Amino acid sequence: MNGAGSLPQDPFDRRQKRLLLLAWVATALPLAVFGYFTWASWNLHQELASTRKSLAEVQQKSADETKALAELKSRKDRLESEIARLESDLKVQRDSTKHYRDVADIRIQFYRESDREVVERALVKLGFKLETKLGQSKLIDSKANSIAYGKLVYPKDLRDIAVALVDAGFPLKRIYPAQVQPDPNLIQIYASAESDRSCGLLSVTEIRAGTTCGALRRY
Repeated sequence: MNGAGSLPQDPFDRRQKRLLLLAWVATALPLAVFGYFTWASWNLHQELASTRKSLAEVQQKSADETKALAELKSRKDRLESEIARLESDLKVQRDSTKHYRDVADIRIQFYRESDREVVERALVKLGFKLETKLGQSKLIDSKANSIAYGKLVYPKDLRDIAVALVDAGFPLKRIYPAQVQPDPNLIQIYASAESDRSCGLLSVTEIRAGTTCGALRRY
């Protein structure tokens, strides 16, 4: 017997409630599964989109690098071609210059065997004939610092020689016409006490500007 005030629970009613619960679960569970797979699909789509974007960026970068490499190779080929052309032109000019200097019979003379290396390094490549003359002089052991030239020496040749010597490390101080040497085609490289007293070292810029005596620098 039920307690006072309570109604007996109908078995049909309990069954119907269980059926409703089962129906709700049967409906909610697929929805939950559907929601999960929808969320998982969206995440996967986002990851795929990010991967595709990264791949596209990598492909674009690779294409840019390939293009840049092709441009560099093309530029390298052009530069190598230009260098080859310039080297060919330079050889022609040197051969032409050497022929002219052979015909002009311009000669370079120096007096100390110790000067041979720097003089040859500077001047043989310019096409000049070198002569070595070892003589007696109170300055024979002094370092050469001057150039004296004959009256038929072309000014451009003189500048080329002076610049080549300075570039090779020669301590050139003065360039002036020969006073006692009768050979008009001879250029002499030797030591001069007067040059040490009166002139400082000549620079390439000064030589090309026509300066013949380097400025003395006071310290």
